[in-house]
Amino acid sequence: MNISAFSNALHILCATPLHLGAELTGAMLLRLADMCLQLFTAIGELVHREADPRLSLGFVQLVEDFARRVHREQLATALDLEITGANALSLEVLDQIKAGTSDFDGEAERCSGKPCYRSAEDLIASWLNLNYFTAAGRISDAHLLVGRRTAQGTRAPARMPHLAELYASGAADPDQLAATARKLAKLEPKDQIFEGTPIELQARNDDGELLEERFARFLDTLGPRSARKQVNTELASYRDKHSEELPPPRGLFVGPVKQGVHEFKLRTNAAQAQILHSIIAQSASRRTQAGKEARKEQQPDTVPVPDWLKADAPLPEWAQAQDSSEHVDGGAADQQADPEDGQGPQSCGNSGAADANDSDAEVDPALRKLNALMAVLGTSSAGPGSAKCITPQVVVYMWLHDLYHLSSSHGITSNAVDIPPGELRRILAEANIIPIVLGGNSQPLDVGRSQRFHTGAIRTAIMARDRGCIVPDCTTPPDQVEIDHYQRDWADGGITSVASGAAMCTDGHHSRHVGHIRVVDIDGLPHVILPPHIDPEQIPRRNTYWGGLQLGDAPPDSDAAGDEPA
Repeated sequence: MNISAFSNALHILCATPLHLGAELTGAMLLRLADMCLQLFTAIGELVHREADPRLSLGFVQLVEDFARRVHREQLATALDLEITGANALSLEVLDQIKAGTSDFDGEAERCSGKPCYRSAEDLIASWLNLNYFTAAGRISDAHLLVGRRTAQGTRAPARMPHLAELYASGAADPDQLAATARKLAKLEPKDQIFEGTPIELQARNDDGELLEERFARFLDTLGPRSARKQVNTELASYRDKHSEELPPPRGLFVGPVKQGVHEFKLRTNAAQAQILHSIIAQSASRRTQAGKEARKEQQPDTVPVPDWLKADAPLPEWAQAQDSSEHVDGGAADQQADPEDGQGPQSCGNSGAADANDSDAEVDPALRKLNALMAVLGTSSAGPGSAKCITPQVVVYMWLHDLYHLSSSHGITSNAVDIPPGELRRILAEANIIPIVLGGNSQPLDVGRSQRFHTGAIRTAIMARDRGCIVPDCTTPPDQVEIDHYQRDWADGGITSVASGAAMCTDGHHSRHVGHIRVVDIDGLPHVILPPHIDPEQIPRRNTYWGGLQLGDAPPDSDAAGDEPA
């Protein structure tokens, strides 16, 4: 077959339905849709056979585009079924459609009495063999993102207009869009469009901007992780300001003991939470001794034996006989896999129990955090030679303007914990405050070639500016980032200063060195230019996930006269 002719035929086929319009019958439309499904399935099989990574990467984008279109059609078609009252179709018509024998001529016959299905949700669930709540969720999401049904059976605009516009464009993840719309809907009064009294959206931020419009902008301009964090942060802030419920009591609550495992529940304020966040972030670091210690499995049989339990004489023969050879030096009992944790036997020839000095023996993240916390709590009683433990840090970022407006100012910690005004005033009153006006207090912010690494006040200043890794949408905790000589590499004669450094995660740091990404200086702020296949526009960008400063950032009312007290 001539490939060019085949391609032209497909182009004509794609354009024909729109040109023919009403000339196509319902049966023909369904037939065309079925042919498209078969063609897409066949193309997928051919792609899989090729096993070419280039073809697979190109095809995966098309698959994603299909998936986003299908997601929208699921909601749009569910709304069509609700608006047209498909649940009231007669039993005979339903049977014909399922059998594929309906001619779609004339008006659809409906039940004269009790309908076969009480609602469109019931119809969708039964017709597609879905859970009822899945079907109901599609119609609910359609009301938010596609359109709504009026009492007259007509179509009204979606309740979330800006999110609906973004959803229709296919430019953002439809699942994340729908989840955001659902969260917003919980803040709004009940929709009254069906009763004939539509209610405008009411949830706004402190500047009077609709949260719905603001969140649509986040989802459109930020990466998925940064957008999700920004949305969740502002939702939590809105709920706190408008909630009539009292906050839960703070404290350490003792829970039950299950199979020897003790359960505790801890509730803290923001300042206390920052201490825990600092411990958690530092426990994940592989570069520090404290982080390595937190990664070790804390096993009871590796604890040193106290002197009073050590015998002066060797074990008698009768006691030594109890040591079965099959349990020594990695015997069968130690090597057997544990079905509970899914871990296989050790493969390096050592015993099943990890050596206390083995820095590669790691635990899962939750246990690692516990190890780090217990090490901090046990610091005061630790003796000489004890393992290095983590020192939690509380660093709060503020604008100078905020110091003159402490009644309403918030602070943000290095781990992005929001400190409300009351706690901020207490911290400033109780803490030993060091001036954090960067460059003040004779702190060296430029050490030239005298040292290679950005440490001390220089690192603090860089982190106050960047907050975390500057690569867009990177979520590496601030405690784990490195400072890169992005303007001129140290090996090429670069200097160590605030201006020369940019906060980057290990992966981002390496990516810049090998040329996968570029870092450029724009008005004193390092910006990242991602590869063209990720960012075709090649716009210099900075990460927003940890609240890094952006061009034009300034405190509110910073230019207003009379801010400073007399």
